[in-house]
Amino acid sequence: MQKAEEKAVAYYRSGKFSAALRSFLNVLAEDPKREDILIYIANCYDGLGQKEDAAVYYRKALQANKRSDVAAANLSIIRYELQDYAQAKAAAERALKINPRNVSALSVMGNLRYRKKDFGGALKFYQQAMDVERYFYTAVFNAASVYFERNDFNTAYFYAKRAVKSRPNALEAQHLLACTCVELGHCDEAILILSALYRKNPQDDWLCNLLSQTLQQKKEYDRALEMGWRAVVLSKGNNDQHINFGYLLYEVAVESPSTDVLSYARRWQQEYPDNPIVKHMSGAMLNAGHVSQINSAYVRKIFDVFADDFDSVLGSLDYAVPSLMARALEALAQNVKLKKMKILDAGCGTGLCGTYLKKYAKFRGLDGVDLSENMLAVARRKKLYTHLYNRDLSEFLSCHENSYDLINAADVFTYFGELGSVFVLMFEALKSGGRVLFSISENDHNQDDYFLHLSGRFLHRKTYVEEGLKKRGFILEKLNRVKLRNEGETEVWGWIVMARKP
Repeated sequence: MQKAEEKAVAYYRSGKFSAALRSFLNVLAEDPKREDILIYIANCYDGLGQKEDAAVYYRKALQANKRSDVAAANLSIIRYELQDYAQAKAAAERALKINPRNVSALSVMGNLRYRKKDFGGALKFYQQAMDVERYFYTAVFNAASVYFERNDFNTAYFYAKRAVKSRPNALEAQHLLACTCVELGHCDEAILILSALYRKNPQDDWLCNLLSQTLQQKKEYDRALEMGWRAVVLSKGNNDQHINFGYLLYEVAVESPSTDVLSYARRWQQEYPDNPIVKHMSGAMLNAGHVSQINSAYVRKIFDVFADDFDSVLGSLDYAVPSLMARALEALAQNVKLKKMKILDAGCGTGLCGTYLKKYAKFRGLDGVDLSENMLAVARRKKLYTHLYNRDLSEFLSCHENSYDLINAADVFTYFGELGSVFVLMFEALKSGGRVLFSISENDHNQDDYFLHLSGRFLHRKTYVEEGLKKRGFILEKLNRVKLRNEGETEVWGWIVMARKP
C-alpha cells in the first residue's frame, strides 16, 4: 500500500487531481479514518473545482481528528469561496481555537471583515498571519488590496511588491502592483509590468484599459488612444469600457489639443451608433452646439455603472455642492420657519443631500427621484427617504402638481441644456410659497445660454438662469457664485440658486 500512496502523492504534486483522487480513494478504502488521506482527497476535489465535495471530506477529516486545525482552516476557505460566510467564520474560529497561529484561518477571518469594509479589523488578522509567516501570500496580497482600497497607495505598494516576491507568477499580484504604480505616478514601472502582462494576454480588455491610463499619464497620447480603443473592441462594447473611452477622449482633448481625438470620436460613433453612452459622449465632441438635452438612457446607464463607488469618487474631487446647499438652507432657516416641509430631492442619486434635507422633512416626508436604480439602491440603504422613485424627473414632476414645499436639485441641471421646460414643471409641482434650491455650472467658454462641454455636461450662463426663473414666475432669492468641485487640475465654478414660488 506504501507504493500506491506514493503514486497518489506524485499525481497530486504534479497537478493531476483526477488520477490522484482515484489513487487516494483506493488508499482510503484500506483505512477510512486516516486524516491525512481525507485532507488529500478534499484538496483533490478542490483542485477539480468540486467545492462541496471538498467540504464533505474536510469534515470527515475533522471527524477523524477533532484537533485538525488544517482540516478546519481548509473547510473555512471552501465555505468562504462558496459565500457561506457564517460557516466560514465558524470553521476559521475552530481552527484558531486549536492553533491560534494557523495562517489560513487568520486570513479567512481577515477576509470576512474585508468584505464588510471593516478594513482595520481585516488588517489586524492579516498582520497576525504575516507575523507567523512573513511571506504568506494570501495575507500579504489581501493587505495590499486593503491599503489600495483605503487610498494608502504607498503602503499598498510595499505589500504588493512583497506579494510579487512571494509568488512571482501570480498575475493578480502583478496587476495590483501595476495599479498601485499608476496611482503613485510610477509610470515607467507600471508600463514595464503591464507590457509583460499584455504580452501574455493581449485579449484582456481591462489590461488594455489600464495600459491606456498609464500611457496617458506619460503623455503618450496616441498610444493611449490606441490601447483605449482596443479595450472597447475587446470588451465587445461593454458600457464600462465605453465610459472609460469617453473620458479618455475628453481628457486627451483637454491635455493635448493637437492630438487627433476627433477621428477616434467619429470611428466610435460609427461603430456603436445605437449605444446611448457613445451617442452622447461622441456627440459632445462632434456636435456639441446642436445638443439641447441629454438622452435619459445615457444618464441611467452611466450612473448605474458608477453607483457603488459614487460617494468615494466625489469625495476625491473635493465635491462641495451638498454642503453649500445645506448652508443655503441653514441661512434661510434663520429668518423663515422651515420645519414640517414636504421635500423632493430631485436626482437624489445615492442620497448625498438626504442627510441635511431630512431634518426639514420630519413631519411631511422626504421623497427622492432618480433615473438610476443602482443609485437608488445605495440611497435606500441609508434610510433617509420616505419614498424613492425610479422615474424620469420631468415625467415625475408632471404628475405631482402642488405637492412640495421644497425641490432640491444638486448638480441635476448639468444634464439639462434648455431649462425653461423643467422650470415650468417645478413651478407647478411646488405649493404656494414653495422653493427650489439647485446648483448650476458656469459657462465661461462662450456667450451661449447653455453649452455642452467636452466632458458631456452642460454649462449655463448666469443671465439665462436668472431670466428663465423670472419668466416662469419665480422670485429669485439667492444666486451665489461658488467653487463646485475639482475636475483634474481644473476648478469647476458655478452658482447655488434659490427661488420662490409666490
